[in-house]
Amino acid sequence: MDRQHKALVHLTGPTGTVAVDGTRLKGVRNVAIRAGLDQDTGPTLTVELALDTALVDGQVVVQVPDDTAAALTALGWTPPA
Repeated sequence: MDRQHKALVHLTGPTGTVAVDGTRLKGVRNVAIRAGLDQDTGPTLTVELALDTALVDGQVVVQVPDDTAAALTALGWTPPA
């Protein structure tokens, strides 16, 4: 389900900042804004976060960095129990 959020995107050349609902997102790798006059909804902001990935054959403990968890929570994510 898509939810409406307030976003602030500030681009200054090759760098910039992105905040969603007042939470500044860290580790942003890419950002795209899509809007069109024929859309039924408002503009869509797509944010790609630089998350670490690894292939492990075995059991591991998965930790989500605080900055990433804050960004995901601002977008409606609920951490697993």
